[in-house]
Amino acid sequence: MLPALTRTAALLAAAFAANLSAAAEQLPIEQFFQRPAMSGASISPDGKHLALRLLSPQKRVMLYVMDIATRKQKVVAQYDNGDVETFAWMDDHTLAYNVVNTDFQSDLTQPATVEVDIDDLGRKPQPGRSFFMRQRSFADPDFDSQSYLSAPTAHGFSSSVAGFRVFLEVEYTQDMLQYVTPDNDRRRILAPSQVYTWLNDEDGKPRITLSHTSGKDIVGYYDGKQVREIASYVPQTASMLKPVLYAGGAMYVSAYNGQDQSAVYRYDLEQHQLDAKPLISVPGYDAEGYFLLDDHKILGYRIDTDSETTAWFDPTMRALQEQVDAQLPNTINTISVGSHSQTPYVLVDSHSDVQSNRYMLYDRDAKTLKQLGEAHPGVGSASMSRMSMIRYTARDGRQIPAYITLPVNGGNKAHPMVVLMGGTQWQRNGHWEWNDEVQFLASRGYVVLQPDTRGTPGFGRSLQTAGDKQWGRAMQDDIADATQWAIKQGYADPARVCIAGGDYGGYAAMMGLARDPALFKCGISWSGIVDIGVLFARDWKQIVSRRETEPLYVSIGDPAQDSAQFKETSPLYNTARIKQPVLLAYGDEDHRVLYSEGRDFYNKLSATNPQVEFLKYSATVEDARSRANRVDLWKHIEAFLAKNLGPTSGS
Repeated sequence: MLPALTRTAALLAAAFAANLSAAAEQLPIEQFFQRPAMSGASISPDGKHLALRLLSPQKRVMLYVMDIATRKQKVVAQYDNGDVETFAWMDDHTLAYNVVNTDFQSDLTQPATVEVDIDDLGRKPQPGRSFFMRQRSFADPDFDSQSYLSAPTAHGFSSSVAGFRVFLEVEYTQDMLQYVTPDNDRRRILAPSQVYTWLNDEDGKPRITLSHTSGKDIVGYYDGKQVREIASYVPQTASMLKPVLYAGGAMYVSAYNGQDQSAVYRYDLEQHQLDAKPLISVPGYDAEGYFLLDDHKILGYRIDTDSETTAWFDPTMRALQEQVDAQLPNTINTISVGSHSQTPYVLVDSHSDVQSNRYMLYDRDAKTLKQLGEAHPGVGSASMSRMSMIRYTARDGRQIPAYITLPVNGGNKAHPMVVLMGGTQWQRNGHWEWNDEVQFLASRGYVVLQPDTRGTPGFGRSLQTAGDKQWGRAMQDDIADATQWAIKQGYADPARVCIAGGDYGGYAAMMGLARDPALFKCGISWSGIVDIGVLFARDWKQIVSRRETEPLYVSIGDPAQDSAQFKETSPLYNTARIKQPVLLAYGDEDHRVLYSEGRDFYNKLSATNPQVEFLKYSATVEDARSRANRVDLWKHIEAFLAKNLGPTSGS
């Protein structure tokens, strides 16, 4: 039996200590918002090669391979008009990767999938919209990628052990699982309608399916010929039975099983029931994560609690983790080895709240670490500010999580504060990791507060479902209550608080100004939602699947039944209540929130509020390739905050 997971990453005790060190000279804004120099690494299954995702001299993201023993290096994928996005090893000598043209429609372009042999660099494009097996780290920049939000996934044991690779070929009418043998022979399996997850067994063969139809997720078992239904449930409800692994003839699932937080259970396929005790559970958090595997067995489980945490069940991996942690005691060290490695090499991704991803190679024989590269060279951890997770009590008594970051050079006094809201309700607002926006604001002397309001996943069903139909209502109350908590703790100057965010965060910022004018002295919104009803009027099929839009009717509301509430809680219809200084920014090719919507909001708001600034950007505000727009935006934000909140300790 696998042991229960206990939280191993504790909050730093000195997170709130004042004036730990003198501040270094202010880093230029470009240092924070430039594209990462290295944004990913992966070790080959045999442990002999490393694949590295690097920024080229032409500022394109390329894929690089290094022979670990000889240190010989070569570029395996580089494009003049595209960036390598996700990538994974298919076998010892084959990589698969997605390439996307960020010059066209920014990050909404559907990626192309390509295989490459690292020995002869022969490339084999995969047909249509294809996706490959890949597991992600919470610290991996891809984890939050929105390039193909509805992409299906294949997880579990590697198909390379069976002598083939597995791709998911997505059609609008039928999804297929595609086997590709070493001689490029192809075999396709027609999937049940709307399959979006496959799980492989220890032999690398597909065994479990998860599909969605008529509002339900359907769990199926594939016997090599056909799929039979095992169970069904409505997503995000108490009946959830989400498969996460198939091993040893049993299925491992994420389930609530009468509890508020989900846990991982073993599910008996013959008896159709859960084991009595969970294998993995974490008080206060849903056990949403993934198993770590070699070719044939379970090694551990990785989960996001207050920070990324790994529980190793394999004693060899546990010992390796201890050795690496002893040499790197102040960081989270995500380690990985080849799935059938016979080499002593261990890939290490070292990161923390004050350190961006640093990739290193550990030699378990020599017990030495060598650095491969880092995401943001030149951004030293000594000048960064510590982040801590807290829980505060909302006005209805509910415990709400939040992250707070205090400026490193601020001293023991109240500071101006920015309440920074995330871009979507359906992901956590804060993570204990290096964040460019947070660290930039803290370097300029601002406290940064990131509430995870009701409606946020990851902290249990009760917190998530408490946010249903609460846009502009109780969710805004949670933001106001978090702000009041920071003021009462002495962290924030009550006369100098601004609220900011993009997409949903921009919506929350504008509604914060309208609902709590005495609390928020200014607001910033980039690509912010201004009219809830428009979300339902837009055609999202090129971005997300129907499966992912259905929950909107539960969490936000039904446009037919809740139209009055939508109008009551949309910034577009509350402009007369917003009197504070406002900074708005929109891109003229943004497909999530159209430029015309942002401009209409500006026109209506500026008619009654003379303190509104409007920025128009070519393409998108984020500017996926050059980041020039993003740098320019944050230069304007820096000036806007200085003008409206006054001088700071970082001025």
